[in-house]
Amino acid sequence: MSAPAETIAATDSLSHAVATAKSGDTILVTGPTVFRERVVLDKPLHLLGTNSPVIDAGGAGTPITIQAAGVSVRGFTVRNGGRDLGTFDAGIMIAADGVTVADCRVEGGGFGIYLRGVNDCRVENNTVLGDTNVPPAQRGNGVHLWKTRHNVIAGNSIAGTRDGAYFSYADDNLIASNRIEETRFGIHYMYSHRNRLLGNTLDRNAVGAALMFARDCVVEGNRAFANRRHGILLMQVEHSRLARNTVWGQNRGLFVQLAVQNRFEENVIANNDIGLYLSNGSEENVFTGNAFLRNTDQVWQPLNEVAKGRQAANQFSDRGRGNYWSDYTGADADQDGVGDTPYHETDLFGYIVDRHPEARVFALSPALALLRKGEELLPLLETPGVTDPAPLMTPPRLKTETRISKSEGKLKSEVRNATAARTAGQGFGFRSSDLFRISKFVLRIVNGEPLATFFR
Repeated sequence: MSAPAETIAATDSLSHAVATAKSGDTILVTGPTVFRERVVLDKPLHLLGTNSPVIDAGGAGTPITIQAAGVSVRGFTVRNGGRDLGTFDAGIMIAADGVTVADCRVEGGGFGIYLRGVNDCRVENNTVLGDTNVPPAQRGNGVHLWKTRHNVIAGNSIAGTRDGAYFSYADDNLIASNRIEETRFGIHYMYSHRNRLLGNTLDRNAVGAALMFARDCVVEGNRAFANRRHGILLMQVEHSRLARNTVWGQNRGLFVQLAVQNRFEENVIANNDIGLYLSNGSEENVFTGNAFLRNTDQVWQPLNEVAKGRQAANQFSDRGRGNYWSDYTGADADQDGVGDTPYHETDLFGYIVDRHPEARVFALSPALALLRKGEELLPLLETPGVTDPAPLMTPPRLKTETRISKSEGKLKSEVRNATAARTAGQGFGFRSSDLFRISKFVLRIVNGEPLATFFR
């Protein structure tokens, strides 16, 4: 019969306390004591810190290495680990199954928390901070998973690392309610399948989330905003579902490349330079119930790729329900919530911008609304591009849990303003002289007249 588990107070050496403890014991450590050592947990123990005790590795190696299944570590500040990424220096290295790391703070060093070849672990409510004095390429990732399954990565705050959370050959994981900012890729995974990304906030990164070579994933309720390049990037992603995400204020909101048979529904894609960049062999994707709000280009698809290699077209409606487009100028005479005419992008303005990029300055102007209305009533040019046969007249409701910090109010205001403008515009009429002027303007551009001549 084994002895009952005990609680041991550690005051001078954590390594000594670990050596003397029995399996199942709790080692209680009171802060703000600083322990200048590297600790290896090679038996199932519970390491519990109160008042944030510190483990300082002195700039070399890994402060905490976990080698036994069932270990838990809570409430520590871990700092000053080594920077050798080739030997996997990390703040906390998890090398056993069923481990919990929670309520810890990891500062600097190489990787933050590294799960290597393990399963069924929980990494929750930790703060991981990279060393911003080191070039980004020399930093480790905040939370790094390699060859691992069935883990929970939830409620963590990560900033200043290379990538925030990185997954390689990591399947069936839950990544939920994390806040990741000021990294290269907030969430980055490759060759990883059946993962669930739920309710994460990704802001001020180069890319919010970069999902590559993956299938059967669920990406739902996330907020990607103010990232420098892309909000959410999909490259060679298949059979996945992206729903109720908010993608706001990037160069490209959604970047979709070589993606097949994915479903995009009820996402809010707002105030990006390009709302949806759809490129390079993406096929059989379904877009329905999304709101495209005041993106400079709602959808952009290279003209030479519209039909290139296309086996099956992408769908922009499903069962008679398309998407909301803030620049749609059609009416809804029967008041069924669906526009009477299709939405088309690339439309005439997209055709012009492809040939005259400087025309982008008109993207949100009343002149563009006039041009699009004229094109709807009197088509002048057949242009290839995306068509939504059942555009929605109102955007999907923004749920209270979908928040973007202080930007949420602005986003909701955009929705209200776009809806009000739509309602007001339904009764707006055009005189024949207006349409004649539009026709002359368009034909001059199509015939190759330089845009600069319009400003003389």
